[in-house]
Amino acid sequence: MGDQSPPAVRPLWASVADGFYVGSRDGSFLGYIDRQADGLWRAFDAASRSLGDHADHHGAMAAVTAEADAGGTGTRAGDVG
Repeated sequence: MGDQSPPAVRPLWASVADGFYVGSRDGSFLGYIDRQADGLWRAFDAASRSLGDHADHHGAMAAVTAEADAGGTGTRAGDVG
């Protein structure tokens, strides 16, 4: 019969300033990306933890989305604050 689960909702990325995008999906904040002075794009999860630098904004967006899909957003056990 096949999988009856609904299709995944794609993330929505909004440019809120030059070189700064925020991501959300289904009303939930995923994280953001920020273009650095050297031209690289730094990805951050929903708790503002860096997920690394990427050559383009597509790679940075993919990193944020993958982290959210893995359930890595929000406060992790052992985090302070």
